[in-house]
Amino acid sequence: MKKLSVIPLTILVSGFLTACASTTEPSINPYPDATGERTPPADYAQFSNILSASKLQISTPNSKPGSKYELARDSNFSGIVNEHFYVDKGSSALVMNMEGYKLRNELRVIENFKSDSPNTFYHLSAELMPINPRDSVKDSPSKNDAMTFLQVHNKGTFDDGKHGVGYIPHPLLRLVYEADRKGVKDHYWAIIKNNNVNCSKDSGNRESSACKNAYVRFDLGAYDPNAPTKFDIIVGDSKLVINRDGENQVTHDITYWKEMLNYFKAGVYNQFENGKSEAHFYQLDYKIETK
Repeated sequence: MKKLSVIPLTILVSGFLTACASTTEPSINPYPDATGERTPPADYAQFSNILSASKLQISTPNSKPGSKYELARDSNFSGIVNEHFYVDKGSSALVMNMEGYKLRNELRVIENFKSDSPNTFYHLSAELMPINPRDSVKDSPSKNDAMTFLQVHNKGTFDDGKHGVGYIPHPLLRLVYEADRKGVKDHYWAIIKNNNVNCSKDSGNRESSACKNAYVRFDLGAYDPNAPTKFDIIVGDSKLVINRDGENQVTHDITYWKEMLNYFKAGVYNQFENGKSEAHFYQLDYKIETK
């Protein structure tokens, strides 16, 4: 009688799994490459919420530091597209860039809000990827090597149609990339104003203990050059919450800020010299949650 060959079960299972794997369809890249073809951001549903609630504050490249002008003051972004503000047709990412010190290209959410409501929470969410940020800042003095992407700013205690009564020239929050902070390279940081004191040059408060301890900084982790990073900023119930990729990084008591009106900003603001920033937003959203 002919001997039967016995095939080990492990080989059978391995072969079966290999066969199954070979029939699996290739995965789709969730972040396709940019092509450089510019299309209007208003044509993309993933940006409709924030565009319908915002205006664009933008500078002329390499102009006077701090200068800006506004587009879409009525939140109508139809047809607004230029070399600094567009959606890349290949990647479907909102591209925002700017060149020059203290110049910007930012969406400013028009609604101002208080931070102390116990039942109302304001959300700004972004999946963002800076493009070669270290190259952007390489020709800047080392003390100026930051770029800001997300902000919670203030309109003072009363909106008078200008800066606002009680306005101080300091955001509550700046979410930034810094090339080097005390030896920590290429990280995101949350820079939070830790009181409501005006510490500007003309305030007369600069030498006070409040201004010498005006900020607290939280390390939000390393910049990833290969994929977007998701940040969620939540303001409400006298707390400022920051999550990165779904994990909580900051929960900060902002009771001291309760008198201030606030608003969100998203885009690029240059705190470095002699360079150009660029950030790609694969998702950017604004919402109000009532509990």
